[in-house]
Amino acid sequence: MYMEISVVLCTYNRSEGLQKVLSNLARLTLPECSSCEVIVVDNNSMDDTKAVVEEFSRTRPGFFKYVLESRQGKSFALNTGIGLAKGKIIAFTDDDVELDRDWLVEITKAFESFDCIGIGGKIIAVWNCQKPRWYVESGPYKLMEAIVRLDLGEQPLELGKPVWGANMAFRRTVFEKYGLFRGDLGPNSENSIRGEDSEFCWRLLRGGEKVMYAPKVVVYHPVEEKRTKKNYFKSWYFDYGRALVRTGDIPEQAICYFGVPRYLFRQYVEASAKWLCCLNPRGRFYYKLQACLARGAIVESRGRPKLAKL
Repeated sequence: MYMEISVVLCTYNRSEGLQKVLSNLARLTLPECSSCEVIVVDNNSMDDTKAVVEEFSRTRPGFFKYVLESRQGKSFALNTGIGLAKGKIIAFTDDDVELDRDWLVEITKAFESFDCIGIGGKIIAVWNCQKPRWYVESGPYKLMEAIVRLDLGEQPLELGKPVWGANMAFRRTVFEKYGLFRGDLGPNSENSIRGEDSEFCWRLLRGGEKVMYAPKVVVYHPVEEKRTKKNYFKSWYFDYGRALVRTGDIPEQAICYFGVPRYLFRQYVEASAKWLCCLNPRGRFYYKLQACLARGAIVESRGRPKLAKL
C-alpha cells in the first residue's frame, strides 16, 4: 500500500541535539512502497540550526527539508510544517528524542490496521540523571506529565484522552476538518504555556473521532536535569492552570469575582490548606502543585470577560 508520510519536527536553538535526531531519522527503516520526508521547522534559532539541517539535506536530498518560521511560538512552527507537508499522514516528534528504528514502519502499520484519524505512540522516559525521591508515578499522589512519558501497555487501544506531541501522527484530512494548532498555546517568547497538542486532540475526541494508542510506535525521551527540579514542576503546573482557562475548561455558568470563577479560589485555599497540614512529604508537594495549578488558572482568568454575573 502506498502511503506518503511527512514528519514535522520543530526546533529552537538546539542544533547539537538536533544533529543527533536527524542522524537517527536518517537511519530509520522506511516503509515498503511509501515515500517519506522530514520537514525541519526552524523557529527563528540563533545557533547553527540552519547549517545542520542543510548538511543533512545535501546527503539526503528530498528527504530532509529546511524551513524558517520567524514568528516565535511552537504552534506557529507546527502549522508552517503542516502547510508544507505533502504526506497523507503527518507525524510529529521532538528535537531531543531517540526514535525506534521501525518508527515509520510502525506508524504505517498502525494506520493500515486501525480505522482511525490519529495515533499516539509509546513515549519512554530516559533518566540520564537521578530520579527525584519526591517524583511519584502512581497512587494518590501521582504527579501529572511534566516529565514527558506515555506507556499504556503493550496492547493497542482506543484513547479517550490526548496523545503527546513527542510521538503522534494524524491523517492529513484531520487538519482540513478541524483546523490547525492554536497560536495562543504552545511555548513562545513570552511564556511557556503548553497544551497545543492536547487541545488539538481534545477537538478530535469531542468531534467523535477515533484516536488509537499504538504501543509499537516508540520514542525515547531524555529527562533533562532541569526538569527534575521542584521549581520546574511548580512552573509547569502554574502554566497548566493558565492553559485550562485558555482552552475553555471553565463552566459558562460559573459565578465570578473580578473575572475569576469562585470555585478556583476555593480550590486554591483547599489545596494550600492540605499542603500546610499534610505530614507526608510527597503528599505536601502534591498539594503544593495543586495550589500552583489553581493559582495559574486564577491569574489567567483575571482581566477576561466574566463568565457569569453575580
